[in-house]
Amino acid sequence: MKSQLSKPARSKASYSEEYKREALQLWRASGRSAAKVAAELGIRPPLLYRWAHLERQPDAAKRESKSAHSVEELEAEIRRLRAENAKLLEQREVLKKSLGILSEAPPRGMPESNR
Repeated sequence: MKSQLSKPARSKASYSEEYKREALQLWRASGRSAAKVAAELGIRPPLLYRWAHLERQPDAAKRESKSAHSVEELEAEIRRLRAENAKLLEQREVLKKSLGILSEAPPRGMPESNR
């Protein structure tokens, strides 16, 4: 009976974000295939594709960097939201008043509706 030998577990290589960006930039700027660029860098081509895919995905780090808007943009957004909030509060008050008016008993002399 033959015993099967298992391959030793390879340690997962980790690459810095800067290295990933530079590898993707080299790949895109060169116009060559991912296989050729990956061979030059000593990595597998699917890794380049994975990095490119992850770069396009909106992840938490990208959301944080996008949320770092300028102070002027944030102040403009606050002004817009305050104006919208005031408008919505006014509309709510109008609706509350109209509900109060519609739920009042009809004055004397008015025929009651048949429900």
